[in-house]
Amino acid sequence: MAYVSSMTYTTEAQFLEAVAQARAAQTIRQEAQVAALQQNNGMSFQEILNSSLSGQVNSSAVSYNSCENAYDEFFQKAADTYHISVDLLKAVAKQESGFQSNIVSSAGAIGIMQLMPSTAEYLGVTNPYDPEQNIMGGAKLLSELYERYNGNLDFTLAAYNAGAGSVDNYGGVPPYSETQNFITKVKSYMGIS
Repeated sequence: MAYVSSMTYTTEAQFLEAVAQARAAQTIRQEAQVAALQQNNGMSFQEILNSSLSGQVNSSAVSYNSCENAYDEFFQKAADTYHISVDLLKAVAKQESGFQSNIVSSAGAIGIMQLMPSTAEYLGVTNPYDPEQNIMGGAKLLSELYERYNGNLDFTLAAYNAGAGSVDNYGGVPPYSETQNFITKVKSYMGIS
């Protein structure tokens, strides 16, 4: 997942915009939590917490494959539309969100492919929580980056994680451990060493 770091952005304005987006995402998360609590009215906080924790234990028993399979149609459509490997899309989704459509990172990245709100808007994604839109947006971005970096998978993944500006500034994969780990994990999910 993406994190707000001043090293990721080439200008102070970009950094401040990312911070504002992260704050907006935090507000969205808090509003969603309040709405969820309101739906469970009549239950004590401890009952809601216990219910939530038991749901997490049960859901953790579900393999990534079953989550991934729920979106197979969307991954295939995105791969076909943007001429990109379905394996790459699924590997990025697995690393970014574990195929969770409602997840929001601390930096404000949303959904299965962890799109920042400004990136989602640029890609034409009107609802980043919608799995199909999110996957299509992530595929479009990966396709654009893959073309920009002449098919260099490492540069493509680095730009997806840290931003194209960072890749361009460093002339390749930036020296961020998060980005380097992201590349390694995505490639391992694809069966590439």
